[in-house]
Amino acid sequence: MSTRKVSPRSGVDWVGYNLKITQHRLRQRLDTELARLGITAPQNAVLLAVAGNPRISNADLARAAFVTPQTMQAILVNLERGGLIVRNPHPEHGRVIMTELTKAGQKAVAEGANAADVVERQMLSKLSAEEARLLCALLKRCAAALDDEPSDG
Repeated sequence: MSTRKVSPRSGVDWVGYNLKITQHRLRQRLDTELARLGITAPQNAVLLAVAGNPRISNADLARAAFVTPQTMQAILVNLERGGLIVRNPHPEHGRVIMTELTKAGQKAVAEGANAADVVERQMLSKLSAEEARLLCALLKRCAAALDDEPSDG
């Protein structure tokens, strides 16, 4: 049995902790900006995903918005009630539901993207353009490393 005491690092020294703090503050600021538009961050993510692909599946929408498929169904119902999307069966594939933006939905996509840009610019305001590019590249590499299978040892 080891007698060496393990002393945990301070949270301020953990990359993951700092990443989580940044993500949390980013989400808070984004929620504030999007609330002015009457939408939530998951709704904004769905609207952006639908704008890029009206045939996107509910499962893919859930992944894009970082929510469960059950939550996605509720988001879609709320977006439809709010007049931002319409959903109709695919003309050739009866089980496929196509989700399309309404005019109000298209406006919400533009406004939501603008709000997200404002928040991101604020987050990156203390970095140079090169530092911002490097941060983005490093975060992508970190995410890819976590997708890899863990090694033994």
